[in-house]
Amino acid sequence: MLRRLSTVRSLRRAFGRPLALMAGHWGLVAVGALLVPVHAAATLWMPHLLGTVLDEIAHGGSKATLASTCWFLMLLAAIESAARYVSRKTLIDVSRHVEERLKNSLVAHLQTLPVAWFDKARTGDVQSRLTQDVELVRFVMGPLLLHGGSTLCLLPAGLWLMLGMDVPVTLASLGGFGVLFAVMRVLVPRLHRWSKRSQEEIAAVSQRAQEDFAGIRVVQQFTLQARERAAMARHGRRYLFANLRLSRLRAAMHAVTHSTSGLVLLGVLVVGGYQMIDGRITVGQLFQFTGYLGLMTFPLEILGWTLATMPRAFAAGIRIEELFEVAPEPALGTTPVLRGDLRVQDLTFTYPGSERPALRSVSFHLQPGQKLGLVGPVGSGKSTLLALLLRFYDPPRGTIFVDGHDVLDVQPATLRRLFALAAQEPFLFSDTVGRNVAFAADDAASDALATAVTAAAIDQDLPALRDGLETVVGERGVTLSGGQKQRVSLARALLADRSGLLLDDTLSAVDTITEQRILQGLRRARGDRTVLVASHRLSVVADADLLLVLDGGEVRERGDHATLLAQGGTYAAAWRRQTEAAALEGGTGGAS
Repeated sequence: MLRRLSTVRSLRRAFGRPLALMAGHWGLVAVGALLVPVHAAATLWMPHLLGTVLDEIAHGGSKATLASTCWFLMLLAAIESAARYVSRKTLIDVSRHVEERLKNSLVAHLQTLPVAWFDKARTGDVQSRLTQDVELVRFVMGPLLLHGGSTLCLLPAGLWLMLGMDVPVTLASLGGFGVLFAVMRVLVPRLHRWSKRSQEEIAAVSQRAQEDFAGIRVVQQFTLQARERAAMARHGRRYLFANLRLSRLRAAMHAVTHSTSGLVLLGVLVVGGYQMIDGRITVGQLFQFTGYLGLMTFPLEILGWTLATMPRAFAAGIRIEELFEVAPEPALGTTPVLRGDLRVQDLTFTYPGSERPALRSVSFHLQPGQKLGLVGPVGSGKSTLLALLLRFYDPPRGTIFVDGHDVLDVQPATLRRLFALAAQEPFLFSDTVGRNVAFAADDAASDALATAVTAAAIDQDLPALRDGLETVVGERGVTLSGGQKQRVSLARALLADRSGLLLDDTLSAVDTITEQRILQGLRRARGDRTVLVASHRLSVVADADLLLVLDGGEVRERGDHATLLAQGGTYAAAWRRQTEAAALEGGTGGAS
């Protein structure tokens, strides 16, 4: 009993959501489902009609009877064809709509998941579930429903009609069915196990391929193509092995199905032949038996195909539901109008799964329109602080406040609309330069776009680009240099026109002259925005109202530029080194 309940729960978990989506098209499903028994009845009527006519002819039937039977057969064929066409079209069309809605729902759900989940998720695995697994589930909602329904109509009805004519002949046919179901009981669990294994392996292949092609420049630069091919070959062999096992099991299922139909026909011919010779059944009835078996051969094949496909679809449904079961980022909270007054109070934060805090007892207050500079070595916690302000990760309660509101009480979308982020490693879409800049402001006026482009010093590169702002960049902006990608990201943040601006080492890949031009553009374009800048280049943060020197997640020094120089500590030593290096390179000041 418990095992049966567990099976029901598993089936509901795998197919409950697709079936609910299918229920939204209940009218079409009802039409398609109701027409399945119609074409099954018309199909089964034909052998009965032909057997009856054969018996009438054997007993001196008339030409008129033969003619009327032929016309009736044509009518049945027309009804069967029309019912089959409409049922197939409606049910498979509905399955396509379910596939579309399931994919859209899954994409929408994935976009609500927290950043921390994506830190661990494998892109190739997610893509595999979104494409191949959804397609397998569609088979259950469409073709399997259609053919499975036809099988459920033809097999019981055919056996019932055969029992009504002669019990011994029918029992002879049932012996073959018993062999079929006994073999299926052994094969189906193995089909399920290897179906899941096959889908996991194709996800691993997709993930490896996605990483290799995305990082093709790294692979080629280190001339590691042979090693990556070997790694892909290993994944391919595992996928091949899983699919060979699966193919063998499915081939065995099909072989048993075909053999069973032949065995059943043999039993009918042997037993039915003796029954006819003894005069217990007529020639027409024997013809009806063979006709019913001929009609039931295809349902038997469909039954084998169904049982071979169902484990794969079941595994796919479970894998899809596993994504839906990941809790989305909480969307609850207040939606105040935020100006950008930031207060961080004794903030200590540790990443999930880590034992060492990324930030320790960090505190500061930044009023609207002010600029905060964050400096320190790699791993000092600068990027972590910016991520917490955006609530990519949740800080401890009572540590970060925006305009007096604890960020945990503010709706994440509302909080993120306060800030525009320009990251050190920006993501560019495979689109034009202009549309990448205007990504967060599609309705931006051309003069606003030009202002942002100029402030980020992209305009100096436009003559070298074939189509200027209409130049299409490659995937992740691969056709642009690191500095160009950073400046496109900066222009995107400026054009977004948010009250807060977060710059995470945005100018690390630009030269000194371009840096000076961008800094001048930023001073003109920032207006009254609250700005937080994390940078290794001290010239970028020298004009900040407050500077925090971080090391090991702790604030080692704080103050404005003049105060920190006067203290003669870490900041002053770094400023001296960078200024001397800039002077040696012929710079006009600041770090290079």
